[in-house]
Amino acid sequence: MFVRVVTSKQKHGTYRSVQIVESYRDPKKSKYPITRVIAHLGQVDSLTDRDVDNIINGVCKAIGRPTSKDATLECAWDFGHVFALLEIWKHLKVGTILKQKAGETGQSFDLEAHIRLMVINRLCDPTSKLGLLQWLEGVYLPGIDRHEVEYHHLLRAMDWLIDHKEELEKKIANRLLTLFDREVDLVFYDITSSYFEGDHSITADDLRRYGYSRDHRPERRQVVIGVVMTRDGIPLCHHVFHGATPDKSTVREVVRDLKERFGLKRVVFVGDRGMLSEENLEYLLAEDLGFIVCHRLRQNNEIKDLVTSTHEGLDPDPEAGEQYREEEREGVKFVMAYNPEVASAVRKRREAALEKANALIQDVRTRLRKAQEGKNRGRPLSPEGALLQVRDYLKRHNLLRCYKLELGPRKGLRVTSDSEARRWEKLIDGKLVVETTLCDLPPEDVIRRYKELQLIERGFRSMKSALKLRPFYHWTERRIRAHVFLCVMALQMERYMTARLQPLKISARTALEKLRQIKAGQVVLNGAKAPVITALGEEHKAIFQQLELSFPKIKQLQDL
Repeated sequence: MFVRVVTSKQKHGTYRSVQIVESYRDPKKSKYPITRVIAHLGQVDSLTDRDVDNIINGVCKAIGRPTSKDATLECAWDFGHVFALLEIWKHLKVGTILKQKAGETGQSFDLEAHIRLMVINRLCDPTSKLGLLQWLEGVYLPGIDRHEVEYHHLLRAMDWLIDHKEELEKKIANRLLTLFDREVDLVFYDITSSYFEGDHSITADDLRRYGYSRDHRPERRQVVIGVVMTRDGIPLCHHVFHGATPDKSTVREVVRDLKERFGLKRVVFVGDRGMLSEENLEYLLAEDLGFIVCHRLRQNNEIKDLVTSTHEGLDPDPEAGEQYREEEREGVKFVMAYNPEVASAVRKRREAALEKANALIQDVRTRLRKAQEGKNRGRPLSPEGALLQVRDYLKRHNLLRCYKLELGPRKGLRVTSDSEARRWEKLIDGKLVVETTLCDLPPEDVIRRYKELQLIERGFRSMKSALKLRPFYHWTERRIRAHVFLCVMALQMERYMTARLQPLKISARTALEKLRQIKAGQVVLNGAKAPVITALGEEHKAIFQQLELSFPKIKQLQDL
């Protein structure tokens, strides 16, 4: 007995019907098997999922077998996102690299599995190492026995990881570079800072120190983190400096590391002017390395002359598109890019901000006059207080350069427009000036390569937000450095996913959230337990296919 689909063509179209049929033999009628129809179940198009379930359950009930209604979902865990990350971990061979090194140390527990868990946790639900043990209760990771994961083993794995950072980081980076099959001829370097809550266990030579805070928390101790990335946004290596380290003092150590550890002899260093000082640029040239550096357009007479001399002939029409000017000087090339659309938008924002500032200045002046005439209520406003209010507002909105502030001889507040500063602001709207040693490169390519520095900035934002670099739950230098290393390893996986998912126009974060919808569980049917996976939607399949990963299968859940 079996199910058969019969197709019949009639005047009004083609129809497909479902039948239950059986085969039997009757020598009197034919020497071949004969098929007879047991039941007609109707047309295929008219059968719903519910109809099919009812037919199956009815047959099972008639013969005394358990039906799908008798099945119980005993437990279910988040599965799809961690499964994808585990497969990527295998594809990148990070686990293989860690296992090879761990095999030399003879640890009594699975080092690689504990590091794998900490990295995947960063990408899924970043938490403390104690919180990771609770997170394990809600996810299913094939091949990992959650009962063997212990807190002190996580900490020991971190210590082992940072002890072998130099070697492991290089091997992982080399593996990533082979996947993208691109020579490293351009590296992007930038730094960020991350602060700590509290002063737990502070020592005299502590890594955590007060310094310039990019998180606008100068009252907090911090560390400074420098990351070197490729053009694809893949982190090659990272460095952790004490919190008071100036930006420009980190460059020499990073360059030396790139040449000695990674063997990069001829690369172009891309960075911001605050980090690539004149000393650092000369050092790069002495080391036979090139550079692309963006210049500040204010307080630099050389750049002012360049902007002024190349301004003529630029088309201010927003429809004109980006325009370029270049000028070679003593073995380097200066490239200026002008985008009239950006210039127009910047000018409109500044004019709106100046209008609001003028209204506030007028309001402060009015209150000051009333205070001097004794007409106001409460504490009178002093001229010094009025000056501070206006100056703080202008500084907070980056408008201080557009005004001149002073106290008049009769204790009045004098605020005048700085016409020269406003003329210069209007002149540099929509402009970008870059200096490079790549004199043969077309100007548009120089600008495009500098703008790729945004990749590393997005990486920092991802480390601080999605991967939750902060808050730090560690207080010793080794553990702080190990925590940063884990976050960078997670960032490498995220950037790899982002590069693969570009055709789908979704981020790695969005893809993981969608894959989280796939659950793994256990069904109890007639006293027997069986593993199950929820059905994959079209979006899920597209993500797996784009990442070049196989779909999850029931056989991968057998240890349930």
